[in-house]
Amino acid sequence: MPKNSFFRLDEARREEISNSAMHLFVDNPYEDITMKMVLDCLSMHPGTFYRYFEDKDDLYCLLIRNVAQKRAAYFNNSDEDSLFRFFLSGLFGSDTGNVTEPLNELEISLTETFLYIPENILLKVYLNVLKGESFPLIKDILRRMRVDGYLRPDIDDDLISFMFESMQFNLVMFFREFNVKDSNLQHKISKYFVDFMGHGLLEDHKYSEIVRDIKKTKE
Repeated sequence: MPKNSFFRLDEARREEISNSAMHLFVDNPYEDITMKMVLDCLSMHPGTFYRYFEDKDDLYCLLIRNVAQKRAAYFNNSDEDSLFRFFLSGLFGSDTGNVTEPLNELEISLTETFLYIPENILLKVYLNVLKGESFPLIKDILRRMRVDGYLRPDIDDDLISFMFESMQFNLVMFFREFNVKDSNLQHKISKYFVDFMGHGLLEDHKYSEIVRDIKKTKE
């Protein structure tokens, strides 16, 4: 992750760096991006860059963390009755039509690079960024679902949170392994896990209510 000196920059400069970097990673294959391209894109001297970041992987991790935090903050503060849907779609789930997407077009395009970046970089992002961001979020959503009477009483929040954040990573790996690029097909596969996991987590009567509500939205 970025060094402390980066966070001492004013917000406008940090946003300028992040927006320029997002365009770079969206418009070019990860492996083809050289340090010269990074420096030119950011209009930055090498010494300045290394005062803020370790390498381009560090910069990419920052961008993913920003996007993950933006989406998490939106749903944490949302009054929509979509917690369960968001819980089952994860930090990078596709828009189902029932949930407002807080990310802009560029940020959504950045998340789609997950299907193409080198596997070692994907693992680094998962371990250094998403694991830390998604676990507490999922656990908090579970707690809220429990308070609302949705969860079975025998569910262990820590275990399910860990399993769910791991499943997010494994779904991305599945899409990569089997070259699943179509967003509609990705959504269908994700929904399969929604139904599978949801039926095991929820009280039977709550699961029936949610299935009924989702069907109504499609009518």
